[in-house]
Amino acid sequence: MARSTKNSNFLCSMVTLASAISAPAFSAEPLRFFSDVDLGYGQSGGMYPDVVRQVLATMGRDVSLEYYPTNRVWAMLARGESDGILNVYRARERESLCAFPNEPTQLQRVVLFVRTADVGKLKFSTFDDLVGHDISVPVTTLAILKQPDVPTELSGFLSAHDHMIPTHGSIDSLRMLEAGRVDYAAISLALGLRYKRVNSAMIEPLLTRSLAEGGVYVCFSKQRIDPGFVEDFSRALKTFKATEAYQAIRRKYYP
Repeated sequence: MARSTKNSNFLCSMVTLASAISAPAFSAEPLRFFSDVDLGYGQSGGMYPDVVRQVLATMGRDVSLEYYPTNRVWAMLARGESDGILNVYRARERESLCAFPNEPTQLQRVVLFVRTADVGKLKFSTFDDLVGHDISVPVTTLAILKQPDVPTELSGFLSAHDHMIPTHGSIDSLRMLEAGRVDYAAISLALGLRYKRVNSAMIEPLLTRSLAEGGVYVCFSKQRIDPGFVEDFSRALKTFKATEAYQAIRRKYYP
């Protein structure tokens, strides 16, 4: 009996040791990320938080997420108060603050949304269709950054016709649209559809033409994050995106 107990204890010790070796150890301090998009998930979820959290878990790191208006998010990053921003477009103007991984978190399509009541009345085949209509667009006003989220063609049109209504973020743009304060909102298709489902919003995307298509990335603070960590994250993200777990997250939030 004594020998059996010893053998049992030995096996338990070996299993514990193997688990400790195979499972990444979490850092005591979670990475602190900000975002300007909160659809009511809070700390509990959302596609970008879920993906980034799972990728970082494979690297032995955890993450906390806080939501603020767009300008505040960028101002706090510039002051070195965060480790990064969860979901941004990659642009040369932002590389003074951001170290971008090579791998995007997701590919995204930017379109115009209108109120359901205006479907058939308002359209977007050419920019001439937008003449005389106000369009809400998230705008970053920090002097150190240009605003790359406005697609080039739309930016040129808005400058020429003075119909841009700046907002503090994508959710503000959609709320203005719902309230009838603008005619169009320039928003990521996936985000707009998610907002529509979560809030039973009477809005619809115009799919006849896209404003832009491209990747959305994690912005890592150049002040606080080592470049080697960003490279490791990029590799881990690429590996994770090839798994069923990644596809399950996509289906959960954007069925």
